[in-house]
Amino acid sequence: MRRLASLDRLRGLIMVVMAIDHVGFMVGRFHSGEMWAGMWTRYASPIAFLTRFVTHFCAPGFFFLMGVGISLFAAARRQQGWSAARISRFLATRGLLLVFVSFFVELPAWIIGLLSSRVESPIGPDAVIPGDGPPRFVFTVLVGLGLSMVLSSLFVRARTVVWAGLAVTALAASVVLTPGPEGLLIQHGFLTRLLLIPGLTHHIWVQYPVVPWFGITALGVLFGRWIAHDRTKAFAALPWIGLAALTAAIALRALGGVGNIRPPRDTSWMEFLNFIKYPPALVFTLFTLGVNVQVLALMDWLQERMGRIGQWLQVFGQAPMAFYLAHLWLYALIGAAAFRDGTGYATVYLVWLASLGPLYLVTRRYRDFKQAKAVESYWRMF
Repeated sequence: MRRLASLDRLRGLIMVVMAIDHVGFMVGRFHSGEMWAGMWTRYASPIAFLTRFVTHFCAPGFFFLMGVGISLFAAARRQQGWSAARISRFLATRGLLLVFVSFFVELPAWIIGLLSSRVESPIGPDAVIPGDGPPRFVFTVLVGLGLSMVLSSLFVRARTVVWAGLAVTALAASVVLTPGPEGLLIQHGFLTRLLLIPGLTHHIWVQYPVVPWFGITALGVLFGRWIAHDRTKAFAALPWIGLAALTAAIALRALGGVGNIRPPRDTSWMEFLNFIKYPPALVFTLFTLGVNVQVLALMDWLQERMGRIGQWLQVFGQAPMAFYLAHLWLYALIGAAAFRDGTGYATVYLVWLASLGPLYLVTRRYRDFKQAKAVESYWRMF
C-alpha cells in the first residue's frame, strides 16, 4: 500500500504551524494555557490570540493522523504476511520508544528553554495550574502519543465496531469525568492525572492524559480503516465530516453547557474561540478535527497543484520526529543564547521563518536515512 501524499502533507503542515507555538515559548518567552481549572489565558490583542489559536489544530491533527497511520500500517503489513501479533509488537515497541525519547531527548530541550528564561511567570489566579507544585518532571505530548500507540496495539485484531465504541467511550468519559473549574483544589492521584485530568501530582506534571487523546487516535484508526477499504469514498466524505464537526462545535459553544468544560467569560469573538485544551474539551476536539479534515480534503483535491510547497510539506510529514526534536533543540539553544529576556511577535515570526530552511534540510536528510533501513529497523519507527 503506497503512502498517501495528502496525509504526509497535512502532517508536515501541522509540524510547521506547531513550531510557531514553540518558538514563542523559547524565544518570545510567552505562552498561553487553557486548563480545565486555574490557568486560562485572556488575550489583549488579536495577534496574541491568533498566534496561539492557529497552533490548536496541531495536537489533535497529529493524534488523528497517528491513528490513520496505525490502520494503514496494519493493512500494509498484513498484505506482506505479518501476523496480528507481529503488528501489535511493532506498534507497542514504537509507542514505548516515543516515551523513552520524550524522557531522554525531548524533555531536556524543554528544560533548557524554561531555565534559560529571565522572564517571570505571570502572577494571578489565572496562572494557577491544578495540583501540588512546582513541577519537576513532565509527561509531554510524546508520552501521550506513545501511550496511545501502546493502547492501540492491544486492539489490532478488534473489529471496526469495537474501535467505534472505544472512540465514543473515551471521548464521553472525558466529558463526564473532567471536573469543573471549581475543582481546582482537589488532589487527584497520579493514575487519574495520567488517564484523565491534567495537572500536578507529586511534582509530576501530566499535560496530555491518555483517555481523551486516545479517543482522537481511535477516530483516526476508524478513518484509516475506511481509507484501506475504499479510499475514494473516504476522501469524498471528508468535507461533510468536517462541516458536521464544525457545526456541532459551534452549536455546543453557543449553548455553553456540556462539552465546554469552561464557557466563554465574555461575548468577544476571541473568548468564544478560546477553547479548553487540557484536557481537550469536546468543542475543542470537534472544532480542531473539523478544520483538520477540511484541510486534508483540500490537500487531496489539490494533489500535484501544490507544487514546491507540497513537496516541502511532504518531507516534513515523512519524518516528523526528526523535525520535532530538531526544532525544539534549535529554539532552545537560540533562546538561551540570544533571547533570555524574550522578544516581540515580529521577531518570533522572523525566527520561525528563518528556521524552516535548516529544519527542512535536517528532516530531509533523516527521511532519506530511515527510508534506506530495513522495514523493522528501529530507525524506521521515528
